[in-house]
Amino acid sequence: MTQMFMAAALFLLAAARIPALLRNRTDLVFSCAVYGCIGSLLMSPVVYVPVDTALGGMNLVKLALNSLIIIALWYLRLAAFAAIAPEAGVRRSWWTRTLPLTLTLTLQTAFFFLTGPTATTTTWGMYEDRFPALLFSLMLTLFICSMSAEIAVICFRYVPRMSPSFRIGFSMLGAGCIMGFLVMAEMCLSLLSRHLTFLAVLARPDFPYHELELAATVLAGAGLTIPAVAGRAARRKLHRWNTETLARVKSIWAKALQSTSLDRTLETEPQAPVQDRLHRMIVEIWDAELAAGTSATFLTPEERSYLLSVEAELHISPARA
Repeated sequence: MTQMFMAAALFLLAAARIPALLRNRTDLVFSCAVYGCIGSLLMSPVVYVPVDTALGGMNLVKLALNSLIIIALWYLRLAAFAAIAPEAGVRRSWWTRTLPLTLTLTLQTAFFFLTGPTATTTTWGMYEDRFPALLFSLMLTLFICSMSAEIAVICFRYVPRMSPSFRIGFSMLGAGCIMGFLVMAEMCLSLLSRHLTFLAVLARPDFPYHELELAATVLAGAGLTIPAVAGRAARRKLHRWNTETLARVKSIWAKALQSTSLDRTLETEPQAPVQDRLHRMIVEIWDAELAAGTSATFLTPEERSYLLSVEAELHISPARA
């Protein structure tokens, strides 16, 4: 049942990222959520057993779901770096950047087949007394440990520089990754204690792996969703500001040109960015006022104050358009 909750949480995250996917035609968080959701579904015994039986009853679904989770974590890492530190790793070649993912997937597949024939089972741990099976499982846990640690470090390193919504979101993502790291570290100890008996005293058989994995998934998912929701609200606010400001400035601009019979020196560009159009109209209003001199006053104190505030806003926030 825990796996189904994890799948549901990831499905909701994927749904929340659909607007970003449609807007940008690609979205790393959406890809992460989809791969993770499918992996979590396959992890559930009610899905795992019939699907694996249909594929020949050799635990091929175990290889598939592990690979899906590894890919999901890789997309999560890429999304975190793209959002927080996009300059990180840009100088490295594609091969170098993807080496950890390629190496993990390759070694995992090799260890899976070196384990030999296994019958369909949802308790893979019974096979981990075989050394190749142990290494197969370690590939996933070590990869999650490394990705979780890397994401947590970069989250908390840059959190002080972020806006409030990003600070909250990426603090939650970092906390989820720390929790995931601790869970996987405990799982590594449990796996290694099968062959290194001196580690048995550190392993805890009653450790709540699935519950903490669910909590880590919810924290990370919520953390990734908060900035996206805040971003949509900011875009709606920006669109409203653009629409209202453009309409009011345009009316003042039309009155200014009509009052002074000043020809427009710049052609109208309806497709130009809102910022450029506002700048152009405000400049032409000031030009019209200058041409009129002191003989005519067509700007009210309220209009003048409003134009100055818009100009200041455009200067302070050039990304508004």
